[in-house]
Amino acid sequence: MKMTAKNNAHAIFIELATKFSSVKVMGPPMSEKLVTLISHLFSLEEARLCGHLSFMYPRTKEQIARKSGTHPDVLAPMLEEMCRKRIIITIANRFMLYPLIPGIFEHLLRIDEAGAWHSAYAELINDLIDTGYLGDYFSRPVNAIRNIPVQRAVEANSFIADTDLVSELIDSHKHFGVYHRCPCRNSMHLTGHICRRASHLEGCLTFGDFSLGIAKEGNGRSVSKEEMYDIVGERWAKNLVFFTSNVVPSAPTAICTCCDCCCRALKIHNSFSRNLVAPPHVIADVVESLCNSCGRCVKACNTYAHSIENKKHGYNQEFCVGCGNCVISCKNKAIRMKENRLYRPPFRSYIRLILNMLPPVLLTGAEIKLKRYFSRNWRTSAARSTLY
Repeated sequence: MKMTAKNNAHAIFIELATKFSSVKVMGPPMSEKLVTLISHLFSLEEARLCGHLSFMYPRTKEQIARKSGTHPDVLAPMLEEMCRKRIIITIANRFMLYPLIPGIFEHLLRIDEAGAWHSAYAELINDLIDTGYLGDYFSRPVNAIRNIPVQRAVEANSFIADTDLVSELIDSHKHFGVYHRCPCRNSMHLTGHICRRASHLEGCLTFGDFSLGIAKEGNGRSVSKEEMYDIVGERWAKNLVFFTSNVVPSAPTAICTCCDCCCRALKIHNSFSRNLVAPPHVIADVVESLCNSCGRCVKACNTYAHSIENKKHGYNQEFCVGCGNCVISCKNKAIRMKENRLYRPPFRSYIRLILNMLPPVLLTGAEIKLKRYFSRNWRTSAARSTLY
């Protein structure tokens, strides 16, 4: 079998890694880390077969058999095994590739399995995400997700709209669900990290049609409206941030209850780009004359907007996502929520959200492709120059 000299990986793995690096699926740039991850996820035969699958178009077993030249009897168990491992997905008996993140990351880490293979995967994907490549995709405001503030911190404000209240979201739906695992916290848990705010067993919350089928698919459990209210209260008590799609409450959706030490969306916001999260309706406003620099807000804040330096409280409004956790934590009532002039209401549908996201996504994608193209050509030219 032909091996590459660069990282001792088979050419089939490198070809599949190249496919996963596509800007169209928010892929990372080609690297040895990516090739190692792909080599872990797929066997050689699986990787060869995946070369005939698409991220965009689901294909039947018969179509894949014709493209790959593999007999359907050989093909079927391989496809089923990859679906079981959750490294590809099936839709109406058709099969397709899943991007790394969002995609395989969430799909694979939401189930109960936690063997050595899963731990090795978690270590590899965490290492790849920590390179910061996801931040490149948010060089322009995308505003894909929004925060839902702690209701008790904002309900007294006259300007708060129904779209800002989790009670409105719950009351707008009949079906609710909770995933078995939080993929972000689970990826950290599998590598030995203990979250300081919540358990990896506390998965994302789903509302409306997003809740249908999660129990049947083995991803989570259905809950009643009353249970959902209780779960929301428990998560707020743990100072978690409620991130959801930037659409109105009546649209089916999910809420990720996020922490600063595990959550990928918060990692992007805190470390790489603040263009993923839409400007919140409310942001924290500190009355410094009432503040005694106790530091409770610092412990409650997931975005590092609050800080203590030289025993003195500091606040950076640019970091704030308007969660309201600091308001609840402040015993001196030195923090309140004020209206944010940059706020825009959430979109009425996912179609409108996608159309709004499309221009910055396309422009950013084109820039990333050009950057990678010139970087690759520069490295090739530099390598050639060393030969002369």
